[in-house]
Amino acid sequence: MVSNYSSEMLAQLPSAEPLTGARMQFLADERIRVVKSVRQRSLNMVEVGSDQNYLAIHLALLFGLHKHFEQVASPVPGLLVIDQISRPYYPKDEKAEDERDLSEMKDDDDWRSMTQIVDFIFAETARAAGLQALLIEHAYMAIDARYVDATVERWTKENGRKLIPDDWPERTE
Repeated sequence: MVSNYSSEMLAQLPSAEPLTGARMQFLADERIRVVKSVRQRSLNMVEVGSDQNYLAIHLALLFGLHKHFEQVASPVPGLLVIDQISRPYYPKDEKAEDERDLSEMKDDDDWRSMTQIVDFIFAETARAAGLQALLIEHAYMAIDARYVDATVERWTKENGRKLIPDDWPERTE
């Protein structure tokens, strides 16, 4: 069932060849396979291509697992912690330490992919009973009212707040 749910969700997420139209197989020995629909060829994870494809696989699997947990009334807590869905869409900038507004991206494929992922996360958390997604993200989608309303805390240079404050006690041996 996890494979079926993940395959359905994979089709809703932005991806590129060779992932387009593929199915996912989540095996009992914890292996994950991606199967191309055309020739039924199984791909290793190193063959799936871009960071965008890796992100789509991980999101589909995470939400597919939680859908299964919900269906079988599993005691697994309904919480997903997701870090930086924007990573595949922003150029690597070693100096960037603060959040960026999504409006910095042009209205292009990357911008559309980011909004498609955010739409997916909102839709899946709304659909699932008791599922919460905690998103830790450098991109900020000020143009999306749902995103703004769901944002509990913003850690920026401008406001001086940080995930780990400067006065956090240091560990002593």
